[in-house]
Order: sequence, then structure tokens, then C-alpha cells
Amino acid sequence: MMRTSRDLFAATVLLLLLCGEFAFAQDSRAADILAQVVKKNRERQAMLGAYCSDRVYRIEYRGVGGLHTARMEVHAEYRAPGVKHFTVTSETGSKAFGDKVLRRLIESEEESSKAENQVQMMVSADKYDATLVGREAIRGVNAWVLDVKPKEPSKFNYDGRIWVSQDDLAIMRVVGHPAKNPSWLVNRTDFDSEYQRVGIFWLMAKNTTVSHVRVGGEATLTIDYGKYTVDTLPEKVQTARVVSEGH
Repeated sequence: MMRTSRDLFAATVLLLLLCGEFAFAQDSRAADILAQVVKKNRERQAMLGAYCSDRVYRIEYRGVGGLHTARMEVHAEYRAPGVKHFTVTSETGSKAFGDKVLRRLIESEEESSKAENQVQMMVSADKYDATLVGREAIRGVNAWVLDVKPKEPSKFNYDGRIWVSQDDLAIMRVVGHPAKNPSWLVNRTDFDSEYQRVGIFWLMAKNTTVSHVRVGGEATLTIDYGKYTVDTLPEKVQTARVVSEGH
């Protein structure tokens, strides 16, 4: 009986040690994946000269005062090295939600395209702790699945889960919530961002964000990014950008 108890204790300790080693290995592998993602993203970004697409923004709020909706069609243009310009082509629904939510969102995205904010938004091992939790196929593409958590929470990062394509190390999907609550009016915000492959690039396809409001109600924002037209930079310019962004 004594020997059985000792054996059981020894087996338990061994199992815990093995689990700890496995978790460490998973975390180490996740950090390696993130490092490759950053490297490949930098290379792809250096090749991206410009793109344009026609987007549709929708918001639906159910709560105080009943149902409120707004819809906005926007022509979006990007040109290297990080400048975005938006033109509203049509809008319907609540003017208050259109002006105070959708237009402000567009202004915020133009701001976030600036280089200093892009650096803060980038998922990397020095800014995030990551754990490899599995593998999954998305639309026929094999992906690693990682849980990520920022080391220093800010309004530009998030707690969540990412899917990384195994063939070209690009982020295909992000699900999570902001690391810091964006407003005291909101209890919680959850988002689901999906990307689409356009040639060698991965660009936003759809985003759905659900916010639970403290005063009651729920707001759902959906952005459909449409089809892209993409221009690639000449090779000499690509090389210069890789060198410039790599230090």
C-alpha cells in the first residue's frame, strides 16, 4: 500500500513536470511563429504599393429607444507607406449613429494607418505572450491557432485568439476583445476579424464587433471590405522599404 502511494505520487509529479515542459514547448513554438509572422508581414508590406475597395459599414443598436440602424458605403484607398483615404459614397439610416459612430470610426482608421500606430498594433513576441493551442483548417488553408495576451495592455492591442496560415505565415483571423475598455459607457466589446488572400497579400475581408452598453442595449458593427484592386511596388522600392523597416 505504501509503495502504491509512493508510485502514485511519483507518477503525479512526473505528469506535472511533463505538462510543464509541454506548455513551455508550446509557448516557445508560439513565440517562434509570431516572430515569423512579423518577418513575413514586413516583407509583404514592403511589396504593397496601393489598393482600393468599396466597403459597407453597418451598425445596429437595440436598447434605449428601440432599434436604431445606420449604413454607409465607403470607397477606401491605400497607398504606401501607410496613407489611407476614405470617401463616403452613400449613407442611410440614423444620422446620429452615422455621424457619431461610423464617421468617427473612419477617422480613427485613417489615424491608425500612421506608422507609429501600426507598430503598436503589430502582434509580436516582444509585445504579446502567446500559447499554441492547436491547428485548424479555414477555407481549406491549414492554420496554427494561438492564444495571445499583451504584456502591456493599451487601446491598440487585445486579448484573444489568432489563426496563422501555415504556408505563408499570415494572420487569417483574429477573435478577441480590447485589452483596455475603449469607453466607460461599454461593459465589454468583442470582435471577429477575418482576412482574405489577394495574390500574395492578406487583407481584411469582414469585421464584426459587438458592444454591450452599460445603460442597456447592444450595438453590432459590421464592416464588409469588398473586393480589392491591388498594386505591387517595384522590386527596388521593396528592398529599400525592407531595409528601412527592419532596423
